[in-house]
Amino acid sequence: YLLQAYPVAREDIRLSLLVSLVGGTLGGIAATIVSNPADVVVSELKKAKTDISPFEAVDILLKRSGPAAFAKGIQLRMIFYSLLVSLQFLLYDAIRLALGVGTDDMKLYLNVLGAALSETSN
Repeated sequence: YLLQAYPVAREDIRLSLLVSLVGGTLGGIAATIVSNPADVVVSELKKAKTDISPFEAVDILLKRSGPAAFAKGIQLRMIFYSLLVSLQFLLYDAIRLALGVGTDDMKLYLNVLGAALSETSN
């Protein structure tokens, strides 16, 4: 989407890498928001002295801190995931650019791969 909004980024390597960093940061933030409640529940399960079900852990968290319990630690995870995903996107694009593989090449490869896989499944 970002490359469609800023087509000049396709031509300039620095802008292309910047788009990758921004996309990775936004992806990391989205991943944090989606996965943080489950991470909090898993942490509660690990802290429990006895075996409890995930539903019991959710009930304990709600009784202790209310819905805000599911946002515990979200700031640190947001920084971590944003940094991690941004670096992955940046590394992917840097390698792709270093090897001279363009987006059209990737589309062609995926089309050929998809056709080959559909033929083998028939």
